[in-house]
Amino acid sequence: MEKVYIDSDLIGRSFICSLISAITLSLVFILLRSTYFSFMELIIFSLIIFFLYLFIATPLQIKLNQKPKSFSIKYLLIYMIGSAITVGIMQIIGQENPFNSIQFYLLVLSSAIIFWIYDSVLLQRRE
Repeated sequence: MEKVYIDSDLIGRSFICSLISAITLSLVFILLRSTYFSFMELIIFSLIIFFLYLFIATPLQIKLNQKPKSFSIKYLLIYMIGSAITVGIMQIIGQENPFNSIQFYLLVLSSAIIFWIYDSVLLQRRE
């Protein structure tokens, strides 16, 4: 097993990337789904999505940052696979069939693209 060097700056930027991505995805989800805006709903959705990003997308992000590439399509596809698995599991837990719902595909696409953009801007720096 190879040792991976992770600096504290990378962890901090990854944490910020997850937080900003969660807030952005929550805003998109609330604005598309609701007829009204609730600040409390934004906070709750942001926290849930933040923890999902933190535990699922951040390890992928740190691994991919070993060979940084801004706006790499390969990285977007990897984030889409991770997003599809996560959203699928969440919908199955909610007793829904994820593949029959357009919300599944929209959520997978939007969560992966939002995270990918912030990842490319905040983390994928060439040294």
